[in-house]
Amino acid sequence: MLPTGILDGWIGVANGKIAALGSGDPLESSSTLVDDLSDYVILPGIIDTHVHIRYPGHPEREDFITGSAAAAAGGVTTILEMPISVPPTWNVDLFEKRINMARGRSYVDIGFYAAGGYQAISHIEALAEAGAVGYKIFLHRPQKGREHEFEGLWAVETGQIYQAFETIAKTGLKACVHAEDDELLHYRQTQLEEQARIDPMAHVDGHPVLAETLSIQRALMIAERTGTRLSICHLSSGSGANLVRQAKARGLSVTAETCPHYLVRVDTDMLEYGAYAKINPPLRSRNEQDRLWEAVTDGTIDFIGSDHAPYTLEEKERGRNSIWDAPAGCPGLETSLPLLLSFVIQGRLTWTALAQLMAMRASQEFGLRSKGSIEIGKDADFAVVEMKPRTLSADTMQTKSRQTARLYDGQTVAGYVVKTYVRGALVFEQGTIVGQASHGQIVGMRR
Repeated sequence: MLPTGILDGWIGVANGKIAALGSGDPLESSSTLVDDLSDYVILPGIIDTHVHIRYPGHPEREDFITGSAAAAAGGVTTILEMPISVPPTWNVDLFEKRINMARGRSYVDIGFYAAGGYQAISHIEALAEAGAVGYKIFLHRPQKGREHEFEGLWAVETGQIYQAFETIAKTGLKACVHAEDDELLHYRQTQLEEQARIDPMAHVDGHPVLAETLSIQRALMIAERTGTRLSICHLSSGSGANLVRQAKARGLSVTAETCPHYLVRVDTDMLEYGAYAKINPPLRSRNEQDRLWEAVTDGTIDFIGSDHAPYTLEEKERGRNSIWDAPAGCPGLETSLPLLLSFVIQGRLTWTALAQLMAMRASQEFGLRSKGSIEIGKDADFAVVEMKPRTLSADTMQTKSRQTARLYDGQTVAGYVVKTYVRGALVFEQGTIVGQASHGQIVGMRR
């Protein structure tokens, strides 16, 4: 799968790079043939723009070895890891310590976001020099009891957001925001508590679409004034996508990411899956999903990231008595690509669009120049898929949080990953992790 379309041919690899492409006899090339993959579709290695590992604060949820193994099993060759952890990476010392924790413990390449909230403003420029790929900012305050995980990561007052954006603009990196309006979230959740709502749908009602659109609109206006490169993380609604579409038409430097769960599941799935479908922002209505799909197909959406958010079974089970007691998030590194392959078969996505959404656009926007496409000179990162139906099974996943991966467990998909290569090295083959956990390298804008 090349940037220009489908090539029925061969790929030559030398020294971890794509050295040659052709449709003739591969033996005529001086490069090394990777493998006989003539029965499969070869996609550029997936760049997952939204991953939470949780290490070192919560190794029971995930660590770099298990998280990168899950990535490899999903055809993901580069993960961009969010700074929410214990401790969060809001200054250079913490950022560099986190990078060092990952060295030698990843099967795939990894880049790191840094915190960009109001507490981190004085560190933002130094974090860029340290190698951050971008900045994460929550536009609402953290949940009570989790403040220590979000230090430096949030900004709710307009002046705080303005100052953070203004500083980030100097670096040239992206301000990547979780866009939900703090005041409206607080108002709605207070209402629901007064009504003694603890059912799964209370989570959806507590995070209305209006909270997302209000927050996106403010972020767009501030980014326009400050000249900040803005990205909307995990966009959940067609209403929010329409604001991004309008901003792009005005010439704003804004990108948008959505996730497979917003394209595959809807709000009423909360009734079946309960806390296992609790995600922030929440699943939306069928109408909002249909409009979000329009944004995917017309190019308004730039990336599809998993928002891989691992938790333990015990943590999710707390939501049985009250949905408020369970954390929000679900694992997704291993299911994102297989889920989207089904939409290729249905004709909703082309192969080229899939490659753009899951690799090419991310490489361009996050400065990962050696990645994202199958071209001579780029890293030999490949996701090899077999287009045969398969049933997803949580039991066979690599992630530590496989017990909470119930949202797609038992779902039939049109294809699946059979092999994954990172810089020419085979790291996953037919359900098994191969190679060394020291193979992954650190990537970043300044590296």
